[in-house]
Amino acid sequence: LRGCPRAAAAPCRRLGGAAGAVPSAVPSAVPSAVPSAPRPFNQVPGEWRAGWLNLYRFWREGGLSNLHLSMASKFRRFGPIYREKLGAYESVNIVSPADAAALFQAEGALPERFRVPPWVAYRDFRNKPYGVLLKTGEAWRSDRLLLNKEVLDPAAVPGFVPLLSAVGEDFVRRARAQARHSGCWSGDFSQELFRFALESVCHVLYGERLGLLQDFVQPEAQRFIEAVSRMFHTTAPMLYLPPALLRHLRSHTWRQHVQAWDAIFYQADKCIQNVYRDLRLRRKSRQEHVGILGNLILRDKLPLDDIRASVTEMMAGGVDT
Repeated sequence: LRGCPRAAAAPCRRLGGAAGAVPSAVPSAVPSAVPSAPRPFNQVPGEWRAGWLNLYRFWREGGLSNLHLSMASKFRRFGPIYREKLGAYESVNIVSPADAAALFQAEGALPERFRVPPWVAYRDFRNKPYGVLLKTGEAWRSDRLLLNKEVLDPAAVPGFVPLLSAVGEDFVRRARAQARHSGCWSGDFSQELFRFALESVCHVLYGERLGLLQDFVQPEAQRFIEAVSRMFHTTAPMLYLPPALLRHLRSHTWRQHVQAWDAIFYQADKCIQNVYRDLRLRRKSRQEHVGILGNLILRDKLPLDDIRASVTEMMAGGVDT
């Protein structure tokens, strides 16, 4: 459930062939009648008997771009728990915070997280290791415990503040300048927020600015922006259509997805090289934050390929969040 990309925001955990999810938008009206005893799985209300027909309707109604509205409508229709099958994907969706808490409490030490199918397919196709978002079992737990110290430990958080503040101040200055120039914001504000998120996350992860908020964005940085955007865009349809099928058909969606991840990993490799160079030449003092990537390299507790995989996945999850 935690940290899933928006493309996977609804179904985020498999439970016996299904999934559970907590949407961000809670519907205003949810039927309150709750049975006193648990129902059998085949009695969970919802639309799960005709997966491909459901997917066609979902597509016709614009569900891919309005997933939150589709889910809110179904919660009002079926109640606080409903089951759904869209194409090859089956899920159980929950809206109650109490139900979400019960789910987390029942997970145990090795929870099963949603493994985004096209992301897994790309890594298998390119023979790349999984990062912390895609690993399972003890491998996930081991990496997560190490990453917690760099990402979630309260002692580590103050080091992120100057990095995030610098990007935030630049974004506000950019917004004010545009507003003064034309009296209002002109252009696609969501695209500006996307650039702000990407610049912020990469500054924390890599310890360097990519220049995504400048009036003139360098061509290489622009290609990175487009690659991340394309990766998310091509992820959505492959949540419901098997990536293996699209790969076999050499579909445009699959080829675009591969090209996008190739560009993202190319950028990650470049950042790793920059961090290595800075650490070797001691261009940054011990008081400066070298980014999560730099700290992981200094700790030397994870193989470099695993570091690259996890940092790249954290970038994707962080931008979406």
